[in-house]
Amino acid sequence: MEFNRLSDTSPVRSFGFRLWHVQHAFVRRLEAALLPLGLTHMQYIMLRAANHLAQAGEQPTQARMAEVTGADRMMVSKVLRLLEGKGLVVRPKHPDDARAHHVVLTEAGRRMVAQAVPVAMQAQAAFFGRLGPERMEHLGGILDELLQLEGNPIVLGHIVAATTRGEA
Repeated sequence: MEFNRLSDTSPVRSFGFRLWHVQHAFVRRLEAALLPLGLTHMQYIMLRAANHLAQAGEQPTQARMAEVTGADRMMVSKVLRLLEGKGLVVRPKHPDDARAHHVVLTEAGRRMVAQAVPVAMQAQAAFFGRLGPERMEHLGGILDELLQLEGNPIVLGHIVAATTRGEA
C-alpha cells in the first residue's frame, strides 16, 4: 500500500494517532532542553503550575494540581514527592483537612521556575515556530477551542480559578 493511498482506517490518518506522535516529539525535545536543569517534563509542569496558581493567589492542594495539569493524582503525588526531595517544594498539611497537602514552592523552587521557563519557552518556540507565527496562532486557537469544548480547566490559554471553574 502506498503512503499517499492509505485507507481512512489507517492509524496514520487518525488525528489522535498523529497528535500522540506530535505530543511525544515535543516532550522529547522539552526533556532534552530541561535535562541540564535536572528536571523532567512532569516535574517542570508541576513547578510551573504551582508557581502560576500561587501568583494567581491560590494555595494549591495536590488535588488542585492534578485538576489543573490533567495528571493522575497518584502521579502528581509521586512527582511532588520527588520535587520535595530536591528541595523545590514543600507540602504542608492543610489546616482543615488532614488528608490534603498544600503545594508551596521553596525559594529554590522559585529560582528553578525562573530558570526553567525560558528554557522551555525556547524549546517550544523551536518546535512549533517552524509553523510560522500565523499558523502557530491558528493552532493555539484550535487547541483552546477543543479544551473549552471538553470543559477543561484551561480555557483560552488560561487556567480557570477554582472558584469560577463551573461557570467557565
